[in-house]
Amino acid sequence: MKKNVMSVLILASSVILVSCSTESVETGDLTLKNKSKNALVCYPKRNLKTRTSSVDNSWETWETVTLHSGKLAYTPWNEKVTSGAIPYDIRTDIKSEKGWDLIAHTVNGYGDVGMNYIVFHNRYTGILKVFYYLEPEQAALQNTAIWKLHFETPQSCLAFSGPYASISTKKDVNDIYLGNITNDDSKGYTLGWNCFQTELAYDPDYKDSKVQIIPTSMTTSQIHLYGNLDAKTEGLIISTTNTNVLNGGINMTANFAGKKAEEWVGKALTDNKLFKKASSLLISGAGAIVSSGISSLLGSFVGGFDKSQQTTQSVQLRTSGTLKLDGELKSIQSGIIMPLDLSLSPNDVGHLGVWCLTQEPFLWMYPYATQTGKVLNGLHQYSLSIPTAGLCDTLVEMNPDLKFQIESYSVDCNVYQNDTLHINDAFRKGNGCDGWAPYPTNLLYNHTYFPRDPYLTYIGLKNKNGDFIDNYTGSEGFETFIPNAPDGTRGAIPYFNAQSNYVLVVNVTIKTKQGDTVVSSHTFIPYIKWDYDSFSDGMYLNDYPAVPIDD
Repeated sequence: MKKNVMSVLILASSVILVSCSTESVETGDLTLKNKSKNALVCYPKRNLKTRTSSVDNSWETWETVTLHSGKLAYTPWNEKVTSGAIPYDIRTDIKSEKGWDLIAHTVNGYGDVGMNYIVFHNRYTGILKVFYYLEPEQAALQNTAIWKLHFETPQSCLAFSGPYASISTKKDVNDIYLGNITNDDSKGYTLGWNCFQTELAYDPDYKDSKVQIIPTSMTTSQIHLYGNLDAKTEGLIISTTNTNVLNGGINMTANFAGKKAEEWVGKALTDNKLFKKASSLLISGAGAIVSSGISSLLGSFVGGFDKSQQTTQSVQLRTSGTLKLDGELKSIQSGIIMPLDLSLSPNDVGHLGVWCLTQEPFLWMYPYATQTGKVLNGLHQYSLSIPTAGLCDTLVEMNPDLKFQIESYSVDCNVYQNDTLHINDAFRKGNGCDGWAPYPTNLLYNHTYFPRDPYLTYIGLKNKNGDFIDNYTGSEGFETFIPNAPDGTRGAIPYFNAQSNYVLVVNVTIKTKQGDTVVSSHTFIPYIKWDYDSFSDGMYLNDYPAVPIDD
């Protein structure tokens, strides 16, 4: 019978990270070769000259592992028997051919009392998956398990962890808090195997550092989850980078993993809560989520599928909304569950993550505007052409370890409007706004829109003497150019700035050597820049204000 537990005071400990040699473990029998007596963490990939899938994958055949206490524990992926409350597809999805590498563990002769970790990374999806075995001696009551990952040096491995992704040069997020992936309604630690996972971005600057895995828990009298989603789904992962994670009510990002991710999309379609125009779609696998376009609208999505569009790699997705966790806080504790200092040095585990953006993405704006009508204050209203995507594929940098592990990859970008997002300095000029995108009417899915509506701005018309023209009655339809031209010719609004509700979704599609497809989608907030190439035609010399209105 499962038992909910809680962790208490973290015991500060220094962990000596020493490599392990090749191991042979089958059904509890353990053979170690030249194991250092001080080794706590085994790094099976340490100092490998290549990072190909030919790395020893004998873990797939492990039926049991030996804990430091001397007890045997059935592995989480043992399909015959195991202990814990991890969803079946999450715990059994560890096959090397599907991208998984065992990068570290503290079992089979390693670790310390209570230090029972097995750590995987997926080379195709960038998902870091951690299993932890909780023994009865550590049992204590609690009802919310929170795993804290703390990076000791600045990095961008967590660039995909927020509501919007960030670029690789931004390295200001060092902590992430993750909930257990469990079928237990309490979301607490359970006896036996526990699990959490998160997607890592590739950090091209990452050299040699550690991440601390710190198990923390809180006990509340009751927990409420709010948001535009079914927060009781078993595959739910609550995560946040908020440092006040345990201080009462907080907003968390809602992630879903495994088959439950697919089920959640299907339920959202049926309920018409998030995807009002897509209710007729049938979601039967990760491929259908991608082909329907929904993967580009979820905030983030990562998952693999075969030719039949059925899932072959772990799906993990995040909605564009958030959920709120609150309740009457009783206690905050951190624990008997032994924390772990884990090296993520490329020499120990290889390069983690799949891709990143190295520069901030942008949208082009065509600088000519067309007169659309007159407004009550005497100014004329102009519309500017809609932004288009910048060359995002040139900004994507792939993990170099993938070079010989995949067949090919491609990058594409989609631009959408999100009416819950309002950026007031889209041109990054630091001044006020002169233009805005009107409330979009071409609904795609709930609050997300195709970007077909033009920007609008007001221009006070002047005559050749530089005086404003009141009550101008000229015909509509003439053009003007907004910024200053490259030759210095003054534009109608030289310091034009704008509001923006545009988001840019970058999709990286990988074809594996096994013939599967893996798609990773993340949402960025782009800035806007003028497309000055259009000035080469000299049109601006014949447009207002270069040619004043003769009135």
